[in-house]
Amino acid sequence: MTPIDDLDATLLDIAAIQGELHYKQAQDALRNLVQHLDLTPQEQQGLETELAHLSQTLDKLDHSLIQIAAFGMVGRGKSSVLNALLGENAFEVGPLHGVTRTIGNAPWQVKTDGLQVQRVAIPSVQNAQIQLIDTPGIDEIDGKTREQLAQQVAKQADLILFVVSGDMTQVEYNALAQLRDVGKPMLLVFNKIDQYPEADRLAIYHTICNQRVRELISPD
Repeated sequence: MTPIDDLDATLLDIAAIQGELHYKQAQDALRNLVQHLDLTPQEQQGLETELAHLSQTLDKLDHSLIQIAAFGMVGRGKSSVLNALLGENAFEVGPLHGVTRTIGNAPWQVKTDGLQVQRVAIPSVQNAQIQLIDTPGIDEIDGKTREQLAQQVAKQADLILFVVSGDMTQVEYNALAQLRDVGKPMLLVFNKIDQYPEADRLAIYHTICNQRVRELISPD
């Protein structure tokens, strides 16, 4: 190993240590905040959502948990995208309605008329864990339920994948706007591009970026 290689390795080690220190500092600061909040019962009632979010965030830090949630209409390929990330067909798609089957349910407190929010965990390095979360098709649930789902699932997720497979519909735009309001990092996934000739693919992509979601998502 050359001196340059040694230097590069040392810098990488330092960066890893700094990252670990920042993580630990955030963890300790949040735990201290949660433990030392001095609120009256009346104040706690008004801040139930915020306090629950703080506790959930601390729990995720303690367990090194990263959650990635996929949203989209039926037939857009949400489950296929998640399976591709997994490298196996853990999320099975029903042939009639595109509803994910066989994976354990996630404990989201929202009624979806029998449709399920489901997740699967990926073991990672150093005891970290990634959870992939599949949600019902946004056109399978009514607007109010969709908004509740966006608030509950997206608020706990660290990254949102919004899957489309062509030009966006108004239903997709409305759902995307609701998710954007949550303020979490979001990726717009253009799936099934192999179904389009290259010229059409590029035209749809530019239409989505320049017209449909210009005010919601950065083109980068």
